[in-house]
Amino acid sequence: MSIDVQREAEELVRYYAELRRRLEAAGVRDVADLMHLYERLQRALGAVSRQEIAWTSEQTQRLVDALVRMDATLQTLRRLKAAMDEPASS
Repeated sequence: MSIDVQREAEELVRYYAELRRRLEAAGVRDVADLMHLYERLQRALGAVSRQEIAWTSEQTQRLVDALVRMDATLQTLRRLKAAMDEPASS
């Protein structure tokens, strides 16, 4: 039984070393640093409500729609100008 406990402890130590390696590769020093970042992210996300995000998304979509309409209008004007600039063929 003590051999199983020792083997499991060694596996856990290897996993922790691998976890640290992965975290460091992602720019995080260790698990404590990861937890600190998680807490900061939670606080930052708490500063913005879902309603604000929804409103911003709706505003952005309205702006995109308006820009698409403006682009279509400008393309039409471009084609009209090009047609007006062509010499009349009679």
